Amino acid sequence: MARIILFAFIVLNSLSFLEAGETRTWEGKWNNRKYNTTGPLKCVATSNDKGVWKATFTGLFKGDPFKYEATFRSQAKGQQLNLAGDATIRGHKYQWTGFMKGATLSGKYRSNIGYYGEFVLKQKK
Repeated sequence: MARIILFAFIVLNSLSFLEAGETRTWEGKWNNRKYNTTGPLKCVATSNDKGVWKATFTGLFKGDPFKYEATFRSQAKGQQLNLAGDATIRGHKYQWTGFMKGATLSGKYRSNIGYYGEFVLKQKK
C-alpha cells in the first residue's frame, strides 16, 4: 500500500507543472560567462494548456536593473520539464534552453552578440 501511495504522489507531483494558467515564481542567480559577472534573477511565469509559458525576468546586471519578457515551450520528459525559448533584450536576440525539475528552474543562454551563461533559480511559494 505504501508503494502505491508513493507512486501516486510522484505521478501527481510530476504532472503539477503542466497545469494550464498556473503562475510560478523562481529566484536565484545568473552568470554571464563573457564578462564573468553574476547577479540576482527572478522569473515569474504562467503556462497555457499547450505547454507555452510567458515569463517576466527581472534582475541586475553590473548594478543596472533589467526586465524582459520571454516566451518558451515546454515538453515533459519523466520527472523533468524541458524548456526552450527566445527573447529580445535591449535589441539583442537571445536563445536559451533549460529545464524545470522539482522546485528548480535551470537554463543556459546565448545571445547574437556573444553573451552566454546560465542561471539556477529556486521556486518561491
